[in-house]
Amino acid sequence: MANIIDYLKWRGDMSFSCDCFNEVDNLILSQLAYLNLDGVATRGQMCSGMTLSDLASQIIASEEPPSVYASYYYPEKVAELLMCAAKTTRYRDVELLGYVSSHDRQPASQFSAVTFSLTGDEHYIAFRGTGNSVAGWEENLRMSFEEEVPAHRQAVIYVNDTAADLKGRLHLGGHSKGGNIAVYAATHSDSKIRARIMNVYNNDGPGFHMNVIQSTGYQDMASRMHTLVPKAALVGMLLECGESPVIVDSKGLGIWQHDAFMWEVVGTRFVRAGKLSMHSRNLDSILEGWLDSLSMDERKQFVDALFGMMRATGADAFDDMLMDGPATISTMKGYYLGIDRETRRRLTDIVMKLWRESRRVYGKSIINEVNSLRRVASRNRLSARTEHARVAKKRT
Repeated sequence: MANIIDYLKWRGDMSFSCDCFNEVDNLILSQLAYLNLDGVATRGQMCSGMTLSDLASQIIASEEPPSVYASYYYPEKVAELLMCAAKTTRYRDVELLGYVSSHDRQPASQFSAVTFSLTGDEHYIAFRGTGNSVAGWEENLRMSFEEEVPAHRQAVIYVNDTAADLKGRLHLGGHSKGGNIAVYAATHSDSKIRARIMNVYNNDGPGFHMNVIQSTGYQDMASRMHTLVPKAALVGMLLECGESPVIVDSKGLGIWQHDAFMWEVVGTRFVRAGKLSMHSRNLDSILEGWLDSLSMDERKQFVDALFGMMRATGADAFDDMLMDGPATISTMKGYYLGIDRETRRRLTDIVMKLWRESRRVYGKSIINEVNSLRRVASRNRLSARTEHARVAKKRT
């Protein structure tokens, strides 16, 4: 089955003026937002940007490996996407404007955005997902008890400032945390700017607290929001979603379905999967039940302790921790043992709640599966007896 690379090879000969922007284009641009443009694109520049073709030429000339210019788990995939897009009529003249990127350990924040100018009056504002930075993932988990994290505030400012410098229609989107940020920025932007936003895409990003979903800005944008998740979604099922998600078929296994390059494409649409996998539904039930059992203070305490251990290692990315595994484990253990006994007891209780919720959900799932198999077996036996009786009657 085709993916976004195949889509470029099939649709690349048609410009955005000839064939309008669609949901697959959205995912392509959300992946190109993982490009690390530091030293390549002028930060914040809105008057004239480089094209994707220019960018590809610069990167080829640099002879640097993909890991240098792509903040993604699989940088070679983003590199291939850029090189393929830069050769097409559809994408080669797309301009990159207003690139920004920041990363802070305290308070935990990871934010990056870039605007893709498709035509003179149509633009896609893309927000980068988390990647493997420790600060980015801490900010993700802080969404479980904070309605607004630093990246949200930065995104609202970015959209308001960027839209003021551009004319025409706007699309907003991102992958993973970038999708969540896109939705938040759209719903909290100035009302005049919201009127110009045609679509907002949350590509397998987490949801929100109900207070955000019930806000005036969110409800104003609801009909223009598109939540896309793979059939084995995990990240995209976290917290609440104000609209029914589009469930996409994916070639990936389990959590690897989060990889957008695994999403299946047919024509200008994603292949619809119909419903979430049983595994995804179970994980969603476990996390929802666990979070519901915790107070906001307990959620904060758990996240503070977890990432306190990670910060103690001095690592900025998960790759760094994995490269020095034994030392990382020793440092994290030392940090944990340094926590006072009462706090350790509360943290243990929080983890045990997750364990108990997992047992409850999977126990119920196993019982339901066994009962389902019994019903199928019973129907098969009944069908066999009926067929046997029919054959016997025919013989007599």
